[in-house]
Amino acid sequence: MQKSWIFRLVAALVAVVVLATGCSTKNPEEDGWSDIGNTDSNPFELDDKDTVVLGHMGHGLANPEFDENGGRLPLRYNGGEFKIDYTVNAAGKAKNVGFLVFVDGIPQPYKFNTADAPYEYMHFFELEEDDQKTPFSFIFTPVTGKRGDTLNVSIASVYNPAFIPDMKETSSYGSYHDRLEMVYSLVFDKDSDALDVSSIPQYEYLSDVHLSTELITKEMMETQGGFVTIDSETLEKNVFSRLYFDGEGLSKVDNLQVKDSGTLHVTFQIFGHPGVRYQNTFYINHKPLTSKEGSTFETVLAKGEAAVIDVDIDLGKLEDFNTFYVVSVPVNAADFPDDVVVLEKTASILLYK
Repeated sequence: MQKSWIFRLVAALVAVVVLATGCSTKNPEEDGWSDIGNTDSNPFELDDKDTVVLGHMGHGLANPEFDENGGRLPLRYNGGEFKIDYTVNAAGKAKNVGFLVFVDGIPQPYKFNTADAPYEYMHFFELEEDDQKTPFSFIFTPVTGKRGDTLNVSIASVYNPAFIPDMKETSSYGSYHDRLEMVYSLVFDKDSDALDVSSIPQYEYLSDVHLSTELITKEMMETQGGFVTIDSETLEKNVFSRLYFDGEGLSKVDNLQVKDSGTLHVTFQIFGHPGVRYQNTFYINHKPLTSKEGSTFETVLAKGEAAVIDVDIDLGKLEDFNTFYVVSVPVNAADFPDDVVVLEKTASILLYK
C-alpha cells in the first residue's frame, strides 16, 4: 500500500477513469490556496480520450495575510476558541467533501461555522454550485500548544467521504476518499485553554497498542513498488505504508469481512524518508480511535527500518459497514525544505459484518 505522493500520482495517471489529483498549479505559501484537477502537466501525456476528469477541488484561507515581501503570515492564537475563516471551491463529482483538522499532528475536533455547533472531527457538506467559492469557518480550542510555540495546523479535505461500498452495487472505494492537504503555521501568544472533555466525542475502540520497529526486507520493497522499483535511493525521499489484518495482507485492498464481536488485530507499517516524525491516527468512519494510551501514536522513520504500530480493534463497537484508514501527519516537515513531506493517508478499507 504505497503512500508516496509520486507513486499515488503514477497510479492515478495510468487509470482510465480518474479523479484528476495533480500537483498544485499555485504556490500555497504565496496565496494559501491549492488546486487539484489540473491535467495540463500530465507527464505521461495521456490522450484526452483516455482520461475522464470527474472533478476538481481547491481549498484555503478565506483571507490570508501577507508580509511586505509577499510571504504568508502565520495564524495567531490569543486564547479562547480559535476561528479559521476558510473557503472551498469544487466542480463535478468533487463537490461532496469533508475536512479533517490536525494541530501538531493531533486530530483537532472543531465546530462548523458557529460556536453553538457541536464538536466533531469531520463535517460533511455538499457544495451546490460548480467553481463557486464557498466560505465557512473552523472554530476550536487547540488540543495542544503553549505560549511561544509555533505549531502546524494541517487541514485535509477528503473527497466524497459519505461514500461507503455496500457489497452489492460495489465493493470498492475507487477514486473516492483521496485527500488534499494545506498546512498553516499557528503562533501561540497564549497557552491553549483547557478543553471540556465532555464536549468532545470519544471512540475508545483500541486496545493492546504496541509500537516497535523492524528491518525493511526485500519482500517489503518488492510488494510496495507498483510501477516504480523501490531501492535504497527511493527510500531516502519517499514514504510507504502497509496494513495487515490478523497478520495477513489483503489480496484486495478494498474490503474485509469481520466478525460481529471479538477483536481485529491491525498492524500498520510506515517506512522511507529517514528522520521524518509522524503522528499516526487510526480512523473508523472518519472518527479517530482512542485507547488508554491515547489516540495518536508517534513514529520516527529511520534508515533501513519500518516503524510498526500494532493495535486491536473492538469489533463489537463497529457498525455493519465501516470505513477504516490511517492518517500520518508529519510534524517536522520544515526540517526537510528540499523534499516533499506531506500528510499520508492509507487507502480506505471497508470492514463489514
